[in-house]
This record gives sequence, C-alpha cells and structure tokens, in this order.
Amino acid sequence: MKHQILLIACIACIALSSCKVIRPTVMFKTGKSFQYTEFAEKPRVTVLQPFDQLDIIMSTNNGYLLLETESTEGRNYMSNRQNNSVQYMIRPDSIVKIPTIGEIKLGGMTKDSAETILEQELSKYYQAPFVKITITNRNIILFFDEGTSGQKIAIPEGGLSLLEAIAEAGGLTESSKSYKIKLIRGNNKNPEVYNYNIRNLEDFKKANFMLEANDIVYVDSRPRYATKIIKEISPYLTLITCITMVYSIFGNK
Repeated sequence: MKHQILLIACIACIALSSCKVIRPTVMFKTGKSFQYTEFAEKPRVTVLQPFDQLDIIMSTNNGYLLLETESTEGRNYMSNRQNNSVQYMIRPDSIVKIPTIGEIKLGGMTKDSAETILEQELSKYYQAPFVKITITNRNIILFFDEGTSGQKIAIPEGGLSLLEAIAEAGGLTESSKSYKIKLIRGNNKNPEVYNYNIRNLEDFKKANFMLEANDIVYVDSRPRYATKIIKEISPYLTLITCITMVYSIFGNK
C-alpha cells in the first residue's frame, strides 16, 4: 500500500512540475513584468491595404449600368449584374486593375478617398459617376478556453468592437477571465499587445475601441488544475489498480 501511495505521489508531482503538461494548449503567454501597449483612441477611418478584396459598385447617379460584366483570366473579380458590383483584389504593390480605368493605386488610401478618385477617373468617360467600395475579406480571430476554441469573425462595414466580437462568438465561457483579454495587433515580429479589462466599468471605459483587420483576441481562462491533474493521472491510476488486483489474486498463491 505504501508503494502505491508513493507511486501516485510521484505521478502527481510530475504532472504538477510543468505547466506545459497541465495546460499544453495555452497561447500568447506573457511574463509578470511584460509591458502592455497603452490604449489610444483612434478615429474610425478605413484604410485600404494590399490583399483587401473590394466589392466595387460603379454606376451613374441615375443608376445606369456603367460596366458590362466580363470574365478575363488573371483578374480576380466576380460579376453581379443585379447591382453592377464587381470584386477586385488589391495587389501586393497596392495596385488594382479596373476595366475602363486600368491600373490604379488604391492601397494606402482611405475608403472615402478611393471612392472619390475612382469617380474622378470615371468622369472622363461617363456623366456623374457613382462609386461605392466595400471590403469583403477583413476578419479578426478570437480564441477561448486556452486556445481550444477559436472563431474567425468578419468585420462588417460599420466596424467591430471587442464586445461585439465576443457577443458574436456567443459570449464568455465559464472559465473566461473578463479582466485578462489580450489583443494582439500588427507584425508578429514586433506586435502591439493590449490587455483588455471588461470586469470593471471604469477599466472598460478606458479600453472601448474598434478592432482592426487581422487582430487576434485571446481570452485568458482559469486553469482548473484539479480537473486537469485528475485527467492526466487517471490512466496511471487505472494501471495501478489493475496491477494491484492481479497481485492480490496471484501474489498470495
């Protein structure tokens, strides 16, 4: 019996000795002295970027059809005759190729400025043109429960706040830490990392801002060590029980 207790204790110590064993799916860990980026209010301005997929509606103010739909190899767009909408992808060099206009640099412009530029270019060929741009492929990624649950959420035309993203995912889980929500933004070599706290109303007021394309939101969770330890050592306990039973049957003969 003493040997069994000693073996169980050793297994438990091994399980507790490393967080990697108990919580192998944890992501984006930061040290206690890690300096989070300070929150700063940003204006709601949509800037077009390379690889943005644009849904562009082009027509006159009177609603006449501007561009006949065509399908040409190498052009990344689809037709929609109902509203004269065509989809284009901004190339890595920020250039977009549009029928009638040709190649034009839209990457780096605000959405409103890009619409104005296209209307000016089209006015060379049509009277009172109207252009409406919608970005269709911008998303954020949201992780819950130590990375075991994740969702990709599209950013709508009017923008997306963190609370709206969490609501879209169904809300926080029972193990979520509402006071420890990481927001990771920018290049992975030197990202901006924010700590978002919605537990207290005062902290929430300081950090209520809009999400951007490709933001990663990681909601930290309570570790629940007891449950995880039991899960880790249960196979060993089963093995010990079997060995004990075999020994008790055959060991006394």
